[in-house]
Formats: sequence, structure tokens, C-alpha cells
Amino acid sequence: MAETPERRRVARITVPRNLSGAELELHLARLMDLSSLGARIEHHEPMRQGVVCYVDLPPALGKVRLTGRIVWTRAIASEQTLESDRRHRFQSGIEFTELTPQQDAAVAAALQKLMAAGAEPNPEPSR
Repeated sequence: MAETPERRRVARITVPRNLSGAELELHLARLMDLSSLGARIEHHEPMRQGVVCYVDLPPALGKVRLTGRIVWTRAIASEQTLESDRRHRFQSGIEFTELTPQQDAAVAAALQKLMAAGAEPNPEPSR
């Protein structure tokens, strides 16, 4: 059997899952609401309180990445899939942290776009 020549200049070492830093994994979420101080998202994986995260606003709202931290998470529903598995839905509240003046301006512009599109403010606390 012929050996394949090594094309890498240096060896790569596999990172075990328990050391990969789950807090750095990508979790897709739906942006539910937005304020100048934070956002509420809906997702399928539970998130731990205090974890630092990023919210990427969609292009229609200015396409900007915002840094935040999870301040609360709760399960809101459980659904059965066609494969007979249970799939949970969660919501989490995110508090923005360390936003630059440009990011603050981008959030303000996104909020103006939402209001112009007829989005209604939700005065209820989401906890």
C-alpha cells in the first residue's frame, strides 16, 4: 500500500471535546427582541448564565457583531420531531458589554429601523 506524503509543515494535534471550550462553540439562535442594553434570543441548546457570547445583527439591521453575556436562560417548549426525538426550545437574555461607540450607534440605528418598520415596543420584562 502506497503511503500518502505528508503535506503539512507542522503536525496538528486533536483537541479533545472536553478541552475544546464549549463556550466557544457556535449556537444558532433567533433574535427575538433588541434594546439598547441587550437582546432576547431563542435557541435549541441550553446556555449557562454568565457565558460571554456574540450577537450578530442581520444585514437588514446593520450587520454588526455585539459582545454580551447570558444573564438568564429558560426552557420554553418541548417538541417531538418526526424521528420521535424530543427537541427543546430555550430563550436567553443577553446583556451587552463593552460596546464601542460605533456599536452603540449601530444598535440605535437598528432600533430606529425596527420602529420605522412598525415593530411594537414590549414594555414587559422578559424574565
